[in-house]
Amino acid sequence: MKVKECVTQQVMTIAPEATTKEAFGTMKSLGIRHLVVVRHGRIVGIVTDRDLRRPKVADVFKSWEELYRISDEFHVEDIMSSPVTTIAEGADIKQAAQILVEKRIGALPVTDAAGTLTGIITDLDLLRALIAG
Repeated sequence: MKVKECVTQQVMTIAPEATTKEAFGTMKSLGIRHLVVVRHGRIVGIVTDRDLRRPKVADVFKSWEELYRISDEFHVEDIMSSPVTTIAEGADIKQAAQILVEKRIGALPVTDAAGTLTGIITDLDLLRALIAG
C-alpha cells in the first residue's frame, strides 16, 4: 500500500511567526497533535504537542503557561523541529512506518514529486491502514 492511499489530506499548517499559544489552541480545537510549519509555501518545520510540553531550558518559570511554552512570548519557530523528515506520497507505507520507528516520531509530512505538501501521515493513519488490511 502506498502512502497516498492512507494519508490525511487535510493537513493543518501554521506560520513560524505564530505564537505557541496559537499553535496550542489550533491543536486543541481540532484534536490533532501535529502542525506542519510553512513559510512562503515551503515546509520549514513541524511542531507537536510534545514540543509544547517540553521546556528547552531549566529556567525559573512564572506560570504553567511559560513552563509549557504556551504563551504569546514564545513562537513556533522557537520550538519547532527542523529540518523536517518528509516522505513522498508514492512511497510504501512500510517505509513510512520504518521512519517513524527509527526516528521515534509520530508524523511525516507527505509531498508530491515537486516537493509540495499534500498531506501528513501519522502513526494513527498507519494503524488504520493495518486494520483495514
